[in-house]
Amino acid sequence: MIEDPSKRPRPAMRSKDGCLTCRRRKKKCDERHPTCTGCHRNHLTCQWPTTEVAVRMRRPRRRQVLSDMTIPPELAAMVTVFAVPSPGLVRRLLDHFAKHGPMWLTSRMGNRRTAILSHIFPEAMESPLILHCVLMIAAKDLLKYDSNVELQASAVEYYGRAISGLREALSGEQLANEPTSDHNLLAVALFCLHESQNYCHNDQILPHLNAAAALLRPRLHLVPPNSSLRKFLVEMFCYFFSITAFTHSVHLSLSEARQIFEFPGLLEHLQSGSIMGTSQKVFFILFRVALQLSQVEPTTFSNRRIYRDIVSAERDLRDNRASFQILPDMSAETINDGVTFELYRLACVIFLQSLIDESITIFAPAIQEMVSSFVTHLSMLPPESPSDGFLCWPLVIVGRCAIQQLHRTAISTKLKTIFNNFRSEIFSRNLAMLKQRWRYLERVDRNSMPNFSLALGMRNFNDAVLMV
Repeated sequence: MIEDPSKRPRPAMRSKDGCLTCRRRKKKCDERHPTCTGCHRNHLTCQWPTTEVAVRMRRPRRRQVLSDMTIPPELAAMVTVFAVPSPGLVRRLLDHFAKHGPMWLTSRMGNRRTAILSHIFPEAMESPLILHCVLMIAAKDLLKYDSNVELQASAVEYYGRAISGLREALSGEQLANEPTSDHNLLAVALFCLHESQNYCHNDQILPHLNAAAALLRPRLHLVPPNSSLRKFLVEMFCYFFSITAFTHSVHLSLSEARQIFEFPGLLEHLQSGSIMGTSQKVFFILFRVALQLSQVEPTTFSNRRIYRDIVSAERDLRDNRASFQILPDMSAETINDGVTFELYRLACVIFLQSLIDESITIFAPAIQEMVSSFVTHLSMLPPESPSDGFLCWPLVIVGRCAIQQLHRTAISTKLKTIFNNFRSEIFSRNLAMLKQRWRYLERVDRNSMPNFSLALGMRNFNDAVLMV
């Protein structure tokens, strides 16, 4: 019997013409729209390039780079060390990272603001993996301002190189059975930055955070090759992990991270850090509470030890109340750190209060007093504060309790300003979520206790966008 050719199963096509997800994973793609079989089977987001991108990738041609494009002198050598198809594009991407990287990576001012670049760029000189991570972040961010075809193709290309290089490096470290340099840890940290600054989906940062925990824990017992870089990577991990654990702890390796957060002397070691400034205590409390809530139902607190620990943390933060006053001899960085700490402290106290007292509503005078104080301190920050990129969490927490239009306007204006500068959808999506909640509160009966319960408002984060 002759087989009907039309009934033969369609062979999988090579991924050069398939979806972007299969190309990055170096898998064959059957090109089924809107979701190919491979992505459907593996529960992955199936992304497709535009026609222009596909054509561009099949028939690449170099473009002339504008003659007035500049690149920092310390980066010039990198373009010649790593041969690439388009040196001009690499110069442009490195220049973009040099100008915007400090804004994404640190809340410091002056010379301390660019200090992190003096650690990252030498590592990129040594490691193609780190270079590809830097180019990946820059290319994806630059696409927000310029969507030309070459840039689109480069964003896909550098992501593929970075993820492939990271997998190979992690496999090598696993076989060696002991950590060597901090290249792998830095690469994973840069992937976390990529998923934050170039946000698409919550689930993309979670495996990177778990990988960071697994890489960092054994390194804490070893002398780092670069102590300043290691300190920054530890601080970066603590910031990303604690804030993400607030909404997505069920997907994170909390037990592994616990060994890091509870490492003797770590909190003191991170004082006056590049990211958290003087607010380290708040981030450590956030992680501790996320860890405890993963063990009990927050509505019951049958474990009295956990309840007492949360009460103790709340009392500790209240005792740290900053009678913050701007003095003539204060530096701009000291003022910025003091205000940022107070914003985080107030937001954290409100959150802890929602766990301690089930009966309290957002209308309670004590809650509204803290909301008012939060907005007052928010006005003390300059319009473009170096801490802006790290303020999403307190803005969302306090924003969920804002009932006065004045307070809502101040919070929404700040989120809009940050989004305009960072172009990360984390800020725009969280603002949209806040506005939706405010519209809901305007519609419901104010005498209905459940609608205005502080506890309910702080726990309804099932579909929350990341706040890092």
